[in-house]
Amino acid sequence: MSRLESLSPLSPLSTYLIPSSADAYTTFENFLSDRHYSITESQSADPFRSSFDTSTSPQTRTSAKIRPGTFIVFALSTAALAQEYPEDSDIYRKICQYTPGRYLGLVTSAFVRWNEDDDSTVEEMIVHFVSRYAPQPSAVVNHCIPIFPVSSEEPVDASALHTSILFPWIGFKQWTTFGVRIRVHQTNPSALVFDLRDQDFEFFEDKAGKDYSRLESLHATLDDEAKNMLGRLLVAQFALPAEIWLDIRNHPDIMEPQCFVGDVDSLER
Repeated sequence: MSRLESLSPLSPLSTYLIPSSADAYTTFENFLSDRHYSITESQSADPFRSSFDTSTSPQTRTSAKIRPGTFIVFALSTAALAQEYPEDSDIYRKICQYTPGRYLGLVTSAFVRWNEDDDSTVEEMIVHFVSRYAPQPSAVVNHCIPIFPVSSEEPVDASALHTSILFPWIGFKQWTTFGVRIRVHQTNPSALVFDLRDQDFEFFEDKAGKDYSRLESLHATLDDEAKNMLGRLLVAQFALPAEIWLDIRNHPDIMEPQCFVGDVDSLER
């Protein structure tokens, strides 16, 4: 059994595959050779909200509850992972005892997938990371856009993304090329939702498309450690189960995206 298969059994709906460190560079290489970034009309929102998903057939999608352009806080769902194992097992207990970090991100694609096998549906989304700091290494440090309000350290003429309701933190950055695919296990709703204005989402998409196109030329300049980390921060073809919060305020423990890889490794172990 490979390291990827040890976290949870595979199924058509939930594939909790987790790339190992040894596989990370291969993941990065496959991304560069297989991904063809294109802007297509979203299945979950208006024509100005485009989909970053390149792997799911539109025939398997219906409208999602959360539209692209929405900011969310999310965390890996230990409840969803644990339910794959007997409640009296040691692995069930250890998964339940683990407290995963919470992360901030922008929903860039969202849809509901229908599973013909058991006539059920599951909501999936692609989320691009939001962080207080720019991506690293230096080769990808510009793969981000500041979110207004910006800190005093930002250049005066820097373009910034604006939200329909004032973003609750100062100096955060929207990453353009790195994120995660999640399967929504639990949603914590809110009447207060933070989302990008339509023109700002289009601006994000335009820069993301340009940054994705530069990845192929960048990877040759990176050392193995950088390739490892960046390979594991790219949006994967498999969805991880997650709990999400629509009210992104009052989460003082928001963690940096690199810690997400640590969460994945800890749960896999």
